[in-house]
Amino acid sequence: MIGERLSEVRKDHGDTQSSLAKKLNVSVATVRSWEQEKSSPAHEILVNICKMYRVSSDYLLGLSNVDPSYIQRRRLESFTQQELEELAEYERFLLWRREQEK
Repeated sequence: MIGERLSEVRKDHGDTQSSLAKKLNVSVATVRSWEQEKSSPAHEILVNICKMYRVSSDYLLGLSNVDPSYIQRRRLESFTQQELEELAEYERFLLWRREQEK
């Protein structure tokens, strides 16, 4: 499971196997081996991958089918900066309205 998820997350961040290998100071063959499920990253490297891509180890390891924070980040990345500002403004309005109703 880690290979498929690692490949997905890596591509979502615009990294190639080569660029990920450089970031982790491992060979491209090592990254390829992980993604083909022939081997798994060491604990320290797994932690680095999770921090780098801001994804939970449970999701990456296949222990959970959903990483809510990762899905949220992917969704938010689809908005323009102006749209994000409008969302923040609407959020402030909703909180203000909730306070007014009390």
